[in-house]
Amino acid sequence: MNERKEQEQKRSGVYKTQDFSSYILWKSLPSFLKGQPRHALEKFGIADEFTLSLFEIKTQTEFAKRFSIKDLGTLTDWNKRIEEEGLLPSSINSWARSLTPNVVFALYRNASKNGRAQEVRAWFELVEHNQ
Repeated sequence: MNERKEQEQKRSGVYKTQDFSSYILWKSLPSFLKGQPRHALEKFGIADEFTLSLFEIKTQTEFAKRFSIKDLGTLTDWNKRIEEEGLLPSSINSWARSLTPNVVFALYRNASKNGRAQEVRAWFELVEHNQ
């Protein structure tokens, strides 16, 4: 079964499934970037409009207001479910994957500029598949 279908099955039974998925994505975002200005996020290579809108939200209370969730206990329940079902790691991959080209380029730039063994080895492992 593919990963997406597994995630959908885990989320079944949740009222407001789309908001729950958005909440998982929001929880997976780096907290130090939440509330940062758009231009700062774009410098990191984040371009997806929905993800940028989630970065505007700093707290769970703000999330609840933005998504019209009246009972904050819902978010508490969602936090428990996210933890119990291990839903966060896959969400981190969903937004971070688009940044991989930036990371690879930064690795290349550092390896070619500084030539430190650790960076060169990382390059070979990643690009050349050598260990």
